[in-house]
Amino acid sequence: HAGYTATSVCNRTFQGNAFYSLVSGTSQAAPHVTGAAALLRDWYVREVNPQAPSPAMTKAVLVNTAVDIAGGDSGKGSSIPSAPNTDEGWGRVSLGAALDDTQREYVDQQTVLDVTGQSVLRSYAVADTLRPVRVTLAWTDPPPATVTGNAFVNDLDLEVSVGGRTYRGNWLVDGRSAAGGQADFRNNVENVVLPASTSGRMSVKVVAKSLGGDGVPRNATPLDQDFALVV
Repeated sequence: HAGYTATSVCNRTFQGNAFYSLVSGTSQAAPHVTGAAALLRDWYVREVNPQAPSPAMTKAVLVNTAVDIAGGDSGKGSSIPSAPNTDEGWGRVSLGAALDDTQREYVDQQTVLDVTGQSVLRSYAVADTLRPVRVTLAWTDPPPATVTGNAFVNDLDLEVSVGGRTYRGNWLVDGRSAAGGQADFRNNVENVVLPASTSGRMSVKVVAKSLGGDGVPRNATPLDQDFALVV
């Protein structure tokens, strides 16, 4: 547009190119991720399952394939650690990674957990030892009963066992899962990230640690939760 001067953007000529400018913040990130989610949904219906992915599955895929942003600044003058962190969350959304040739399995709200302590166990074989293994669990948590208590209601836990070791969701050191650790009782997204050398069979368990609300409305069970899983 002839009247556009780009006076309010962060960098009017991004990396010296007058055709690009840099604008940061959630006002820019939200529409980008929304567009990515729409394209992901279209691909999923055509290539994975004619039934559209649940919101939990859409989130799980985008998180599972997010790319760590190297460098950056935490505001304290030092480089930020590997994702996840407060600067980039689980990383930069990447449709290229989400739609590449990596072999993945998708489990989209096929099981409802309705008893505390109930679990679902699935077994997988590592298809390519030259690539890292990422397992992502996500679920749509029911709204809390009050506005003054905790925001989280139902608690599911992710446990991945391979090579005689067990890894728990979101227990990571420098972007990689560490064996043992503690279960995450707050977040409704959990990740296990293993290095490219991982081989053999592995088990993936989802455990209903605590059910405090109706995660699957309009059924006969008042306390329950389904989930999406990307391996």
